[in-house]
Amino acid sequence: MTMQKLYDRDFYAWSRETAQLLRQRRFGELDLENLIEEVEALARRERRELKNRLGILMQHLLYIAYLTRPSQREWWGWDDAVRERRRELALLLEDNPSLKQRLDETAVKAYSGIRDLVVDKSRKMCRERDIDWTVDNDDLPQRCPWTIGELLTQGLYFTHAELARRMDLPPSEARLH
Repeated sequence: MTMQKLYDRDFYAWSRETAQLLRQRRFGELDLENLIEEVEALARRERRELKNRLGILMQHLLYIAYLTRPSQREWWGWDDAVRERRRELALLLEDNPSLKQRLDETAVKAYSGIRDLVVDKSRKMCRERDIDWTVDNDDLPQRCPWTIGELLTQGLYFTHAELARRMDLPPSEARLH
C-alpha cells in the first residue's frame, strides 16, 4: 500500500510509518504532500491553542471585574482559573517562542469573541440569583483593555471601573486595539 493510500485509510499507521521513514532517512518514500500539510496543521493548532487560552483568560478577567465583588473572587474559583491560564500561557510561549511575534494580533482576535460569553454568564448568574445585576455588551470594553504584559502578570486584576477609565483614554501604543 502506498503512503498516500495509508494516509487516507489509517492516519495513525501513516504517522508511525512516516516517523520510521524519517528516522531511517528514506526520504524518497515519504508522502511529502500530506506530511507538509500535517506539519502546517501542527503550527495552526499551536496558534489556535494560544488564542483559546488567551480568550479563556480574558473571559475570567472580565468575570472578576464585572460579575464579582473582590471578596467573592476566590469563592467562584475565578482567581484559580486566571492563575492557571497565566501559567499555561507562560509554558506555551516558553515552548513556542515564535508565537510571541503575533501575540498582540492573537489577543485582539481572542478578545473579539468573549464579550457575548460574559453577557450570557451575567444573565445566567442573575437568573440563578448568584448576582443581582446583568452586564450588557455596552458595559464591556469594546476592544481589549489589557496589554500583553498585564495579561501575563500573575496576581494582576482590574475592577470594572478601572477598565472603563482605561477605555475612555485615547488608546496607547502599549494597549491592544
